[in-house]
Amino acid sequence: MPLQLFENNDFLITIFNAIPFPTLVVDDDVRVFFWNSSAARLLKNDVVISQRCGEMLNCIHSWETKEGCGRSSSMQLKINDKISDVPFLITTSPLLFENKRLTLLILEDIHELMELGSLLPICSNCKKIRLSTNQWQNIEGYIKEHIVDVDFTHGLCPECLMNLYPEIAKMRKE
Repeated sequence: MPLQLFENNDFLITIFNAIPFPTLVVDDDVRVFFWNSSAARLLKNDVVISQRCGEMLNCIHSWETKEGCGRSSSMQLKINDKISDVPFLITTSPLLFENKRLTLLILEDIHELMELGSLLPICSNCKKIRLSTNQWQNIEGYIKEHIVDVDFTHGLCPECLMNLYPEIAKMRKE
């Protein structure tokens, strides 16, 4: 399928290139027929129409199997001779053009979102966790609510035992 899909329509090309995420038009075999300017920044230099998405993105898994890359939401891309895991939120929308089944494929890098999601706001003094409602909950309660099958036992580490109960700590050393 040649580039005639967008060849004579500058307006559609302008809209397509305005999409801030890498956006590609692919077939059922994830072979790329068109991409926007955001995708062009990710693609390796020797791009050939009808290459698979993983090959064009320089995914290290693109040659491991006959099916190639593009079957999961995380890719390992080789960028400047360095391999990086890149988690993508992949949005697809099937379309039919000139009796060919195609898919609009939008790749949104969610690396920063995943990093933010793994941060836990904790009070540096009392160790309570700040909830999304801006309320504070003790760490034991938070963990019990968010991690299945967790129970706590309590004790004192040697340092706290010495600070809180120095006589008992000294007796334990003897």
